[in-house]
Amino acid sequence: MFMIKIKQISANIRRVTCPNPSKFTFKGTNCFIIGQGDLTIIDPGPIITGFIPALVAALAGETINHILITHTHRDHSPAAKELQQLSGATTYGAGKHQIYRHDIENRFEKSGDWQFTPDIKLIDEQVFTCDGLGFKAIQTDGHCFNHISFALTHINNSATIDAENALFVGDHIMGWASTIVAPPDGNMARYMLNLHKLQNTNYNVFYAAHGAAITQPDDRVAALIKHRMTREAEILKCLQNGIGDIVEMVKINYPNLDDALIGPAAMSTLSQLEWLIDKNMVVTDKGLSFEAQYQLANGT
Repeated sequence: MFMIKIKQISANIRRVTCPNPSKFTFKGTNCFIIGQGDLTIIDPGPIITGFIPALVAALAGETINHILITHTHRDHSPAAKELQQLSGATTYGAGKHQIYRHDIENRFEKSGDWQFTPDIKLIDEQVFTCDGLGFKAIQTDGHCFNHISFALTHINNSATIDAENALFVGDHIMGWASTIVAPPDGNMARYMLNLHKLQNTNYNVFYAAHGAAITQPDDRVAALIKHRMTREAEILKCLQNGIGDIVEMVKINYPNLDDALIGPAAMSTLSQLEWLIDKNMVVTDKGLSFEAQYQLANGT
């Protein structure tokens, strides 16, 4: 039997960290409980035997009416089915799992929850209400195709500032690490577009799906944009020096990297190269692949 540790992180928000720690999930997936009495749950997490029944038991006396899913990776959405069966709650999300392109291998295929379909499909800027809790869906794809963030806009029709002025950002922005963007499951151009979208948006806090709350949102967004542009500059320098092989780029740009993270670093490099190709800055001899050789589009 799981010992559920529910932490009150604000007047209206509680957090449970799912017991799925790893190098990719940090201490586990953050499952957020919003409201009092009538509840909305964000990202119930992966399938872990006994976890969801224990969570429901820990919330005895309260009613789970709504389940919001930021995206359909297997550490976020699969447990929604069991939670819905136990509670009868309605599920919300941006649609089924998809990929951006079909001309390259999807090495992250197993990370997708291909079974989840939300009861209510949300679109960008859609405003909706869950038991007096007001939300706005904000499209933040890039980490994956159907990634969406949720702004808590009001509580029982009170002013926005009284509703915490919080944005639940899923995996789009994390405080403990940069986000994996791996084509064709992810797309760097979309990811960067949606990072810029959240610049200077005046939220008080970002609640990420992994790690602690981000209490300086503008600073974190700026740091992540700078990080990606630094990675781009490193790749361009490799290409300027005639190094067009992804493996060699990873060796140069990620010195002393843990062996378990070489694959993700290669995927990140591939994603940056896809973005550079989209911007007509880089060309390749074999399309977008790990085997291709890359060079600057102008040859210099």
